[in-house]
Amino acid sequence: MDNVRIERWFRTLKSEYVYLEEFESPRDMARGIAGFIEKYNTVRLHESLDYQTPADVYGERFVQAA
Repeated sequence: MDNVRIERWFRTLKSEYVYLEEFESPRDMARGIAGFIEKYNTVRLHESLDYQTPADVYGERFVQAA
């Protein structure tokens, strides 16, 4: 099951960012992917998380566990 989740995430990364952009260098691509990951985790709402961001859900769980 873990492999399915990461493969799905990579599919999202590629279809929503990598395939749509043109990069001048590998460094430019790395910066862009880092920005995509940041937005994915802190801005984008996820249906499977009851329309919260992963950062919100992780923060709630982390606070509850402490």
